[in-house]
Amino acid sequence: MNKYADVLVIGAGLSGLMAAAKAVEDGKKVTLAAKGMGALGLSSGCIDLWGYSLDDPYRVSQDPWQDIARLCAVRPQHPYARLQDVLKESLLFFQQLCQKNGNQYLAPPAGNRLLPTALGTWRPTYLAPAGMAADNLQQADHILVVGFEELKDFYPHVLAANISKSGLLKTNCRVNTAMVSAGGGELSPGTLAHRLEDPARLADVAAQIKPGLQPEAVLLLPPVCGERWDTRVLQRLSQLLGHRAYEVTNIPPALPGQRLQQMLLHHLKQRGVEVLLGCTVSGARLTGKRCSEVLAGGAGKTINIAAKTVVLATGSFLGGGLWAEPGQAWESIFRLPVAGRSGKWSARDFLSLEGHLFNQMGINVNDNLQPVDDAGRVILENVLVTGANLAGSNHSVEKCGNGVAVASGYKAGKLAGEVF
Repeated sequence: MNKYADVLVIGAGLSGLMAAAKAVEDGKKVTLAAKGMGALGLSSGCIDLWGYSLDDPYRVSQDPWQDIARLCAVRPQHPYARLQDVLKESLLFFQQLCQKNGNQYLAPPAGNRLLPTALGTWRPTYLAPAGMAADNLQQADHILVVGFEELKDFYPHVLAANISKSGLLKTNCRVNTAMVSAGGGELSPGTLAHRLEDPARLADVAAQIKPGLQPEAVLLLPPVCGERWDTRVLQRLSQLLGHRAYEVTNIPPALPGQRLQQMLLHHLKQRGVEVLLGCTVSGARLTGKRCSEVLAGGAGKTINIAAKTVVLATGSFLGGGLWAEPGQAWESIFRLPVAGRSGKWSARDFLSLEGHLFNQMGINVNDNLQPVDDAGRVILENVLVTGANLAGSNHSVEKCGNGVAVASGYKAGKLAGEVF
């Protein structure tokens, strides 16, 4: 089977979905091929821009934009150095796209937004779903953390104890917990979220919560208020209780990332993007410095896909975009060279604030996101590299993974429409 597209995106993570969204917005015929759903469904669903100060890794960045500008000056190999020209417009494009699909993402009034996690820690982020953007939490007099008897891996008492000791709440703030039941035995987050879409079930849960509410209390719940990407279930619960309710980030796999992924896929299909999931791209045919077509397969079929521009968004080691053996690493489709292979790949301290070197491995690119060799020469002219495929960032400690994904995917989609 042969297919043709103006733009072929390989990978269904955030950067690939953004590249497809921008390219189709610019009138291109787009095909997205992916063997799986990428790592987005494992994420918090938030868009981290830059988490911590360049001067002090223990201090949250008060001005991520300023820190990114400094970062690009001192670390020109970081992906943001190639993305500064589109960073703000890419985030605006992302917000507008989400808004059109009923999934509002909010930026903080200034600096970073601090969100509570299921463990009672605070994570810095920039854009958060409206249902998680608890900006009033640090001014609250009362907080009620609600858990579900049927839900494993969410412990209200842990969240409450740690958030109380964080020093970020008002000194007289009271943090209480409540356990409620949605009926049935042990439930996964997705099953529980589906169950809470039933108005009668939600009303019963609200009735169980009410006795523990204090005046002006703010509610914190696990991210199970509906499967869909809108906030209708959460808003309905807030109305039933007469109190603001927010979801917190939970350990993966968590619904906020899955909601965002499903929303973006829905948007692409509505716009006419051909989405081929379960489609493994195993190789490519090259003509000089151009990719003429890729070789893919799935559901017992062999597919040759030709495209003017190919966006490589297959991720790092977790997504299978990079492969490694002791002492060597390589990119899995085009066999592009991987930067950062020399030296120790990991730190002695598992939770080192400097992170592990293997997280910085990836493909070096120029300002057009084309892959380049060590001398800066373009390897493939019509292949653009995005997201976790890019070398130079350590997202787990820098808190910039989804920011890099949004900006690089957007830029690749834009360049595919303008240049290639």
